[in-house]
Amino acid sequence: MIELAILSLKCIRCGKTFDFNVGKITFGNKLSFENEIFCQKCGLVEIEDLELTELGQTQVAELFFEKTK
Repeated sequence: MIELAILSLKCIRCGKTFDFNVGKITFGNKLSFENEIFCQKCGLVEIEDLELTELGQTQVAELFFEKTK
């Protein structure tokens, strides 16, 4: 589990890209976040309505490898 991560996300509903403090990240078959995520345009969004941007994917990879050291 990683604490207090800010990730670059994209809302699939509206296409907006934004940075958001997702809180703790739990790694498993699927990533899960502690905080509910809000898009500035759509409001509260489900994790299925989001994707990691290229930067977000890099951020998660760095956090994961940092955790496994």
